[in-house]
Amino acid sequence: MEQPKTQTPPPISIADSPSLSISNKPNKPLASKLSKVLNSSASEDARIKAALTSLSNIPDLDEANLRRNLRGTIEKKEIETNRKFLFAFEKVVKQFECLEIQMEQMESVCKDMKQRIVKAESQTADMIEQADIMQEHSAACSTQIAVVDRFLTKFTLSDQEIKILSTMSEPVDNEFFDALQHLQQIHSDCQLLLTTKNQTAGREIMESMALYQENAYDKLYKWTQYESRTSFGSDSIDVSSLMAKALRALMLRPVLFQTILDEIASARHDAVARAFLNALTKGGPGGTPRPIELQAPDPLRYIGDMLAWVHQACASEKEMLESLFQRNIEKYEDVSGITVKVSDTISDLLDCAMEGTCRPLKSRMEQVLVLQPGAITSYKVANLVQFYTMTLSKLMRKNATLERILYEMTELAYKYFFKTLNAQADRLMQSTESPSRSLSIAPTVREMTIQLKEILASYDSSLIVATNSTEGFPEFDFSETLDAIIEPLLNTCELSVVKLSKMDQDIYMVNCLYHIQTVMIPYDFTEQKRENIAARMNDLLTDMAQEESNKLIEQAGLTQIKEALEIKDAETPLSALPHMDSESLARAMSKFDSFLVLISADPSPQLEKLSSTQHCQQVQSGAIRLLLDTYRDINKAIEDPKNGYEDPSLILPRTVQDMEAIFSFAL
Repeated sequence: MEQPKTQTPPPISIADSPSLSISNKPNKPLASKLSKVLNSSASEDARIKAALTSLSNIPDLDEANLRRNLRGTIEKKEIETNRKFLFAFEKVVKQFECLEIQMEQMESVCKDMKQRIVKAESQTADMIEQADIMQEHSAACSTQIAVVDRFLTKFTLSDQEIKILSTMSEPVDNEFFDALQHLQQIHSDCQLLLTTKNQTAGREIMESMALYQENAYDKLYKWTQYESRTSFGSDSIDVSSLMAKALRALMLRPVLFQTILDEIASARHDAVARAFLNALTKGGPGGTPRPIELQAPDPLRYIGDMLAWVHQACASEKEMLESLFQRNIEKYEDVSGITVKVSDTISDLLDCAMEGTCRPLKSRMEQVLVLQPGAITSYKVANLVQFYTMTLSKLMRKNATLERILYEMTELAYKYFFKTLNAQADRLMQSTESPSRSLSIAPTVREMTIQLKEILASYDSSLIVATNSTEGFPEFDFSETLDAIIEPLLNTCELSVVKLSKMDQDIYMVNCLYHIQTVMIPYDFTEQKRENIAARMNDLLTDMAQEESNKLIEQAGLTQIKEALEIKDAETPLSALPHMDSESLARAMSKFDSFLVLISADPSPQLEKLSSTQHCQQVQSGAIRLLLDTYRDINKAIEDPKNGYEDPSLILPRTVQDMEAIFSFAL
């Protein structure tokens, strides 16, 4: 049934209502609630809003019921909610009870386990202690095993190494030398053990290794001996690295090492000697190169080819030996306290190998030298032998057999060379040839100077001049060679002009000396001899100038005056001597003045025979100077009051300065 509408009164504005106090409110509870609502805070509004929201969630609740039974509804809702909570909490309690039971069971089990663990701990404590002790002992044993293994590895040979070193059927290869090196290292390490507290172990190991060592060296010695006889007996050798290792290893056994060296030396001696004889008589393979003996008619080439072959063989042999020992020849090899100077070993082997060439080389060189070829060839041969002697000395040790033989051959070659020169000098002295009227050099002198020129050129190209050293050999003085050629030649020249005048003799000798000097000028090593020849020429030129000056003084009429000045003593006036009075001197000086008008600046025909214009001018200038010196002496004597001449100007037509001006062309 529709409810009657209630008219809602208009809202009352608080502003418009009169101010009322609580005391005059008609309904005090309502006023209190209204005052509470009006005075509520924001937080209280939130709570109110929440409460209203909760009320709105209650189902089947209308506004009328809400107003009539709000409290009961709420309490009923609360009871229902609590009932649900209790029902849910009951389940939780039951679960907690189950959990409590399980916890009690777990606690019981844990207590039981704890008791068992405590019991087990007490029972296993001894076992743990024993296990720790055993573990420490095991670690110590492992260390000892490792040390023993390392010790055995270092101080014992493997079965394979023992087999390689001791079995003769096993080859000598790199594995053998590796095993031998290991054996040597064990021996060396054992020597160190002997210096420590482990002397017993060191002695025992050395005793056990001694047998292996002896077997190994016996095997190595036999193999090396076989290789020495088979490989080193051929002309060409391919040095094996195994052979080099074998020789180095055998240095520890000096007796065995020296025996092998003797084997190698003997094999190389025979091989080099055989190869040299084949080169002399058979030539190379297939006849190329041709046998050296075919060059016998040409002494220089014959000896040169032999020495060249020996030099090449010596160089190849030394290279092979150095490769064999694989060491710097200037160093010492110190192997386990045994010192071996490799350079001495190589030198000894090289000396023995090249000794095989000495006998055939010496005999053939002697045959060539005995035939005494010409002087030029003899000298070239001597110079060639000396060159190879010095060259080979750089490859071989001092006083090697081949070196001594070559030095003896050098001396012998020079001996025959000087013998040839002496024979040549004897022939020249027996067949002297007078020069022509022009006093030019005789053909014999020209031939001898050509010979001298070739010998000078040969010496200039030699090793001694090139290096300015004789490499420790006694020097063959070349000045002796010059004297042996030049002095007999000059003696021959002097003998050829004994029948000529003094002036012609001097001119011819100056021409010969000048020609010889000209040949020697290009060579510095002839300086001393050239100076000697120049001094002899100057003496001859001075004599010629003196003789030419005497001729001029005689032509000028001053000879008598010059002699008077030379013989008079200091106390006697010149005017007191016969023919030295003023009138006589005036006539003589007048004649001299006439001579000055006729004298020519050209040299005399006799001086023109000098081959050098410089010598001609030198003689002419010297003669003029001597003439001027004579005039100075006469002028000084006449002007000297002690000589008793009252007016010297009447006697002397010219002053010394006038004379110097006249002869300025020759000064």
